[in-house]
Amino acid sequence: MRLKRILAALLVSAMVVSMSACGGNDTAPSGDNSTSNGTTEESTEGGEKLAKEQVFYGYLGAEPSSMDSAKSSDIYSQSALWNTVEPLVRLRENEDGTVEYEGAGAESWTTSEDGLVWTFKLRDNKWSDGQPVTAKDYEYAVKRTANPETGSPNSFFLMCIKNANGVIKGEKPLDELGVKAIDDKTVEFTLENPTPWFLSLTYQKPYMPLRQDQVEKYGDKYGAEADTLLSCGPFKMVSWVHNNEIVLEKNETYWDAGSVKLTGANWKILSDQNAILNNLDNGSIYTGGVEQQEWIDRFSKREDMHYVTNKRPQVMFNFFNMKDPVVSNANIRKALVTAVDNTDLNQVCYKGVHTPAEGIVPHAMAVGEAGEYRDLVEEPIAKLKAETEDPKALLIKGMEELGLGSDPSKLTIKISVGGVDQWYRTYGEYIQQVYKNKLGINVEIVMNEWATFSSNISSGDYQMGNMGWTEDYNDPMAALEIFETGNTSVNTGWSNPEYDALLKEARNTSDDQKRLELYKQAEDILCYQEALVVPMVYVNNSTFRYNFLKGSPTNPWASTGLKYVYILEH
Repeated sequence: MRLKRILAALLVSAMVVSMSACGGNDTAPSGDNSTSNGTTEESTEGGEKLAKEQVFYGYLGAEPSSMDSAKSSDIYSQSALWNTVEPLVRLRENEDGTVEYEGAGAESWTTSEDGLVWTFKLRDNKWSDGQPVTAKDYEYAVKRTANPETGSPNSFFLMCIKNANGVIKGEKPLDELGVKAIDDKTVEFTLENPTPWFLSLTYQKPYMPLRQDQVEKYGDKYGAEADTLLSCGPFKMVSWVHNNEIVLEKNETYWDAGSVKLTGANWKILSDQNAILNNLDNGSIYTGGVEQQEWIDRFSKREDMHYVTNKRPQVMFNFFNMKDPVVSNANIRKALVTAVDNTDLNQVCYKGVHTPAEGIVPHAMAVGEAGEYRDLVEEPIAKLKAETEDPKALLIKGMEELGLGSDPSKLTIKISVGGVDQWYRTYGEYIQQVYKNKLGINVEIVMNEWATFSSNISSGDYQMGNMGWTEDYNDPMAALEIFETGNTSVNTGWSNPEYDALLKEARNTSDDQKRLELYKQAEDILCYQEALVVPMVYVNNSTFRYNFLKGSPTNPWASTGLKYVYILEH
């Protein structure tokens, strides 16, 4: 998920943990072992004894932008929403690490023979105020996301639905969107074309139900505080101290409350890496992302912890504001792209724990049965770098084209980042040195907290931006569509009709080999021809967890939140 939304533009390890700490797998005990005082006293099926206190202590890498699923724009709110609101389906991790779909808000679903109509039968579930969850709640959520008046950053998730493009642009009425509540227990989706990854969309934010009466009651305040949010998932939010802590409590009205072992969860909001590591070290949090080698060595010696590492469908990258008169020049962009040695950057800024990136589609992304995309397609930035003998000559050429002379020392580029802690300072100093040595230009690092940074990117108040993006579903379309014309996830101001046409054609075919070729051409335009992005690293999960924490997945696609997590006696 993942999960992916505007972007989670913060310290990578914080992003990793906010996802990995919020999943579940099939190792959870069955039945309800809760006692009347909210503790547990029984054992798992394997004979392990459950801790008396079933409370998860973790962290989010930043303050969620909103708990309004139509308006939230980051991975942190996604993590919280997976725990408090019930999507149509979820991806659950099996004991062997694979994932499979399981019914969530929907107990079953069918697809028409032509793949265009999906029908979901809802199970009996309740909101935290006792009212039933109905098909109208799912229909309303999807239509509210598509409504141009909402200005949702998540509307791109709906592009496969019939008439979504016209509705989102305001060219067609909302009633023509291909979603309909047939009755209280049945919601139907009609697609523009057969979409192999559609089921992977149904656990994303636009497909999470919303109560129209509550949204209208609170208006812009809906989802901004704990007391303006209704829950219908495994947990409900009982406290939200902004920029400090979020507290969840088990939702007893949830349809599958008997499978939920935790009585609650406390998430600290931590963006500083030293604070995260110290909290993990002293047991204040149960899992954490670790990148510094000295800390990896330290935690590896502890017998009460274990190390989790794997590929994540996540990429860290810089990008350009095409409305800016300087970086709108292709030669200047290509100079800024090719001057960066990502292998060196990975070592200096990420301590070598990730994989140098030369494309925008990360690893761990498959094109159906064709295989993993990055194993099949050459990285386009690598090709651009191989063909560029002197990045500085490209820069000067671009400056001269803009009438800026030929002295790079007179050029200053501003790079906006979404954090103020030591990692961003280290990154800023590194990139300043690289561009000074390779290109002779000056670089100003604009550091802001996530909320301010996110607002500035949305309004176009930046020159270059530094972000991370976790893919929401397992298809390269998830990485490529955020740069499509009209997509508001990354406000670059870029538009390319040929690129848009390639993605449109890819949506219209279920032939994996054909889609692979279309994706390859689209990535080539984005990265090689236009140099709109400066990929840095593909993210590898680098996490330590206490051994008593069980049910938290290793598979990055799992979307069960804390539902199946439990704590062993320790």
